[in-house]
Amino acid sequence: MGGTLLVDDKVDNAVELVKSLDAKGHAPTLAVWLYSEDVDRWRLLLGGPAFDALLPNQEVRAYREVAEAAVTVSLSTLGLSDVQLIRTDAPLARALGRLTATGPTGLVHAHFVDTTLNGIFIKEMVVLRMHRQVVA
Repeated sequence: MGGTLLVDDKVDNAVELVKSLDAKGHAPTLAVWLYSEDVDRWRLLLGGPAFDALLPNQEVRAYREVAEAAVTVSLSTLGLSDVQLIRTDAPLARALGRLTATGPTGLVHAHFVDTTLNGIFIKEMVVLRMHRQVVA
């Protein structure tokens, strides 16, 4: 398992953030907690068509959308610095789309350890949402 534990409160806060983004019309099709062993840190990866339209040229606006969604819910353990927006056509997003799938607004708690996808090694991750439209 990852050197730093991912606490349930962070997972719960991420679910609330995803639901808030759904309500604001910025529904992520990808929401995954990913552990980065090199920096001993968990990051919440979010991606979806609404963010694809803004990345990379309007990155500040994309993160502002996430911050505005975060304000509408009580996030006790999740900060904007924990979030990383990625495009759905990024190699990692495409690889994850082949691993598991949810509906467009579905949420799961799928935990994976020491997984290799399309040559990408993932030490640990928790998938919250992975809608198959991510796969190009």
